[in-house]
Amino acid sequence: METVYPIENIAPTDRADHWAESLKNVCGNFKTISRDWSAFKGHIEVRNIGGFDVAGIAMNADKVIRSRRHIAESDDQYCFLIMQMQGRAVLSQRNSEAFLEPGDMALIDSGYPSEFAYDGFMRQISLHIPRQTLESCTPDRRIKEARTISGANGMGAVIKGFLGSTYNEAYHINEHDFSTVREVLLNLLGATLRGHDPVRSLDIKVRQVAQIRKVIEQNLTDPDLSPTMVAGICGLSARHLHRLFRAEGVSFGEWVRRRRLSEARRQLADKRFSEQSIIRIAFHWGFNDAAHFSRAFKDEFGLSPRQYRLSQRRL
Repeated sequence: METVYPIENIAPTDRADHWAESLKNVCGNFKTISRDWSAFKGHIEVRNIGGFDVAGIAMNADKVIRSRRHIAESDDQYCFLIMQMQGRAVLSQRNSEAFLEPGDMALIDSGYPSEFAYDGFMRQISLHIPRQTLESCTPDRRIKEARTISGANGMGAVIKGFLGSTYNEAYHINEHDFSTVREVLLNLLGATLRGHDPVRSLDIKVRQVAQIRKVIEQNLTDPDLSPTMVAGICGLSARHLHRLFRAEGVSFGEWVRRRRLSEARRQLADKRFSEQSIIRIAFHWGFNDAAHFSRAFKDEFGLSPRQYRLSQRRL
């Protein structure tokens, strides 16, 4: 069974309210923040896997926030296992941050305030599990919120594959197989969480990468941003910093370049910056050569900065 909440045919003036109501019906009370609702795109599909609701969410919002007021107004008995399918996200809750690339996962508890920040268009799968059920399969019955669970290897890769395949095949899973699917899913999740011990070296590296990315975000507009500078702030050697990025499959320079290009693209699409020149926006985000910025932008997004800005004005 599937429930779909499309937004394509909703008038731009009604999209914010329609999306808020759709998201509330699926996940509870959240506030979605978009710089331009006229250009907002969103889609929610709810499927059933082993008796659990699983929401497939796609949108180009900037942030989603759940505040204490939202919690007081809605049911807070669920936890969400969120798996990133497309785009990048930062999930924050209770002084922890999870940086998600496609395939990565994290747990969020609906009973505490949380914030989801996105880097452009994204797709996620959100598995809704009653808190008591999740506690029963976690070490010491403690839920570790907003911790990155890598889907690249080990049990993380196993549950990533199982969750993705059962979501895709939900139409064809018979109801009499729900108990089997549910048992396998909880066993895999329990094994994944037991192996995801914060004191282990993998999680230490995850936290180091999270700290590095946070420092990069805080200094993204600084043209002098460098591996040595970031490593010094984080208390690491530049060699170790490069090693951490290699493990992520990307170099420091490539990560910074992509983030700067993404932020420049946001401003080019934002009507509030329509009076600012392309060169000024490029220089603000740490580029010091207009021709280099234009080439890099086109390589990343398929359009020149000028073409992209014009395409956004037509929306």
